Amino acid sequence: MHSLAHFSQASQLMNETKRQSWSCRDVVDHGQNITSTKKANSRRGAMLVLIAIMMFLFLIIVAFSIDIAQMHLSRTELRASTDAAANAAATTLADTLDRNAAIRRGQQIARANLVNGQPLLLGDGDFQFGRSERQPDGKYAFTGGQAPFNGVRVNGQRTTGSLSGPVPLFFGNITGTSIFEPEAFATATYVERDVTLVVDRSGSMSGSRFADLRAAIQIFTDLLATTPVEEQIGLASYNDRASEDVQLTENFAEITDAMGRLRTGGFTSISRGMQAGQQIARRGRPPEFVERTMIVMTDGRHNRGPEPRTVATSLAADDVTIHTITFGAGADIARMREVATIGGGRHFHATNGEQLREIYREIALTLGTVLTE
Repeated sequence: MHSLAHFSQASQLMNETKRQSWSCRDVVDHGQNITSTKKANSRRGAMLVLIAIMMFLFLIIVAFSIDIAQMHLSRTELRASTDAAANAAATTLADTLDRNAAIRRGQQIARANLVNGQPLLLGDGDFQFGRSERQPDGKYAFTGGQAPFNGVRVNGQRTTGSLSGPVPLFFGNITGTSIFEPEAFATATYVERDVTLVVDRSGSMSGSRFADLRAAIQIFTDLLATTPVEEQIGLASYNDRASEDVQLTENFAEITDAMGRLRTGGFTSISRGMQAGQQIARRGRPPEFVERTMIVMTDGRHNRGPEPRTVATSLAADDVTIHTITFGAGADIARMREVATIGGGRHFHATNGEQLREIYREIALTLGTVLTE
């Protein structure tokens, strides 16, 4: 009996010891769990702060990039709008000799162009009239107020004091700069030119095509006759051979009469036509007093004579600006585009007679002015 009692007491003691041991272990494990949770929460909180900082910096960079792009676009639009206004004002001045009319036309064209989504507004004081003179290095120097007036200088502004006001930036509050104030200057001058027309009279130009060309040349000479600028026009034509049909003249009726006498037929030597035009240009006024321009038209592909690009290089050395016109699907567009590039001019392509007339009209309207700033 005593043995059983002692055994029961020993068992109770052992069970109590175990309970105390498990209780201590639970306390230790619980403390460890609390510590681990605190460390994990601390790390998680630090990462969230870092991510928040990085996101803030990223948003600033994005905002700054958008504002930079907006500023570049606004500056480009302002430059184009100012150039257009100066060109329009100079053209009107050449046509009317009226400075007020030139200002009104320049303002009208400026309003038709958008800068940052808003029309460009110019005041009368943004237009300055003067004289542009060609320097020995080929550049033009503009002197405001000097007569006789042949140039207009335009100040295009999107500044705080301008009519259009500054350009508001999208994220100015974030980047610290809320507005952008671009400014652009453009000077357009109407200049006297010696213009040599080089036309294609090969067999492919027969019929309606040559009739379209005659009509386009008539529009060209009629428009140049309306300007106060003393233009002179010469005419050369070609098939597989070339001819100097009209030397440079102020009597544009001679061009019309010569076009009426030309007959089509034969192959195509664009280069010989350009060489004939070059001889006409060299007999004109000294290049220090006039701009030399050649307009080369073809509806076909060069198949006789020297390479046209070689002749274009020689013409460029003579300070002759070359514009090229291709007419119809069979024309050598790639080569004539290169000729225009060599000559510092533009290439045009017409698919029909109406487009051909519009091209000669456009060239006539832009020949009298040149952007000199």
